[in-house]
Amino acid sequence: MTAVGQVKRAVAAAIKAAGCAAIESYSEEQLKRYATAVAAVGTKETVIEESGAAQYLGEKVDEATQETVSVYGRKMLLTLLIEVYAPRTLGAAGCEKAAGCEKAAEVVTQALMTALPEGLKLGSLQWGKTGWDKTTGMFRLDASAKYAAYFVAEAAEDETVFTDFILKGTVKERE
Repeated sequence: MTAVGQVKRAVAAAIKAAGCAAIESYSEEQLKRYATAVAAVGTKETVIEESGAAQYLGEKVDEATQETVSVYGRKMLLTLLIEVYAPRTLGAAGCEKAAGCEKAAEVVTQALMTALPEGLKLGSLQWGKTGWDKTTGMFRLDASAKYAAYFVAEAAEDETVFTDFILKGTVKERE
């Protein structure tokens, strides 16, 4: 999975764990399947620092093989676009937890401040105004969230090939 995909997946997982539906990629039909508010997580901007070069962080011993492996890191700055959609029946504000856009935004904000993996640092979060989205026929509230994402990779002493860079604080998923 790409680095940006790992970040989007981690943010969506944090939002879901906080009690609001969340999706990483979406279509109008997919949004309309939800009877409650749903947060759609997309990418607005990505910047890789130091020309994307990996920085040496040190060594560690692999517990399974007892081999020494070198650990490398990479930092990425990115801005996510988080769009909260709510069905017309719930209204803009909503009345239950994560029901309407504004209630869901409260849940999303709490998740983004407290439930992210250690390799994902929220720099700023800015919400817009709730409005009507003609395309989806739903209320929509947008946010711009700026992050610093830290990735780590390992390489055995006798190898020059890295394993995949993984968002710090997450477990590598099999695809």
